[in-house]
Amino acid sequence: MTRVFRITVTYDGTDFAGWQVQPGERTVQGMLEASAERINGSPMRVMGSGRTDAGVHAEGQVARFETTRDLDEARVPHALNAYLPPDVVVTHAVRVDPGFHPIGDARSKHYRYSVRVGEFHDPLARRFALHSERAPNVQLMRYAAESLRGTHDFAPFEKVGSPRSSTIRTLTQLDVDPCGPYIYMHFVGTGFLYGMARNLAGTLMRVGGGVLAPEAISAGLKAGDRAIAGPCLPAHGLCLMNVDYEEVMR
Repeated sequence: MTRVFRITVTYDGTDFAGWQVQPGERTVQGMLEASAERINGSPMRVMGSGRTDAGVHAEGQVARFETTRDLDEARVPHALNAYLPPDVVVTHAVRVDPGFHPIGDARSKHYRYSVRVGEFHDPLARRFALHSERAPNVQLMRYAAESLRGTHDFAPFEKVGSPRSSTIRTLTQLDVDPCGPYIYMHFVGTGFLYGMARNLAGTLMRVGGGVLAPEAISAGLKAGDRAIAGPCLPAHGLCLMNVDYEEVMR
């Protein structure tokens, strides 16, 4: 009997070429599938809730893991972690219905972009936060964030060359939170376009730096003006924090 589990995965994306399997590249999905093959004795696909780019981290990525082994929820993380490298770890597993789909069943995703402000960069934070010598104006960033919440056509914030059938997305939460030397930008939405979170973060930093007026955001969204977006900030500041699901019955 095949058992299906929803697993939660944490990884440091620094040394990965992203989530998705790519020939000749070190990827998170590739590592998980290699571990799953060791457990099952045959190749097994491990599908994630979505792709993360090279260098992007995850605290709460979600994936589907199948096994014919007699494993319960408590043993699944230990079994997978036994064959995983130290920069990726399975932290949780729950048995779900065989019809569970990590992409189609997801209700929302939470991304966080981290910026560390200071005269000098912090070598202990350089892998996980963008360094900024100047402190941006958080109040201006929060004002601009109000225009981005809700349902909009986010085409201006999609990476060029990555067309989707629809570019309309809903941001249910967009917060700018200072905490000591850090500024955290939280993006929660029902779905994200390719590069959207990093483009939004770059746009808010432009506003905070006085380069872009907050009022320009609303007008630019309505006009589909790509000039308001970005830059697309470096990948190392972005982390997939959580993916929410409806409860899936066994």
